[in-house]
Amino acid sequence: MKTLIITIESLYTSTSAQILFRTYITPILFALLTLSSCSKDDEDFGADVAKIVGTYSVTDTFENGDVETYSITISDSKDGGVEISNFGDIMYVPVKATIKGNNFHVPAQTFKGKSMTIIITGQGTLNGSQLTFDYSIETSNSLLEHSCVASKSV
Repeated sequence: MKTLIITIESLYTSTSAQILFRTYITPILFALLTLSSCSKDDEDFGADVAKIVGTYSVTDTFENGDVETYSITISDSKDGGVEISNFGDIMYVPVKATIKGNNFHVPAQTFKGKSMTIIITGQGTLNGSQLTFDYSIETSNSLLEHSCVASKSV
């Protein structure tokens, strides 16, 4: 055991061992660690986006039971997700969303107007040509909850 410790100690302190570690072994270990830490976060969700793109007829039920119908258009976004025009029948700018498999997600987005700021967030699922999702609109003094069923127009 003492011989093993002395041998390892002599490797660590020798000049040739330091050059070997500095020149070859350290970069190889760094490369292996870097490559092994990569994940499939950069997956291509183009097929998922393609199946959700289109125009939908939406039945939007407010938390108080009121029902409104309107149309939205979901289009491919340059950043890999989708954009929804006429979201909630109130938005004049597109709302960004993502689709992964059949899971639909509207991340929290803040929109500032002249008289108020609103935050929109939501989630749902795509089943064939039907998109079911819930979303909320938060302002400085209220939180409005909505449940929607959207059918893709043919």
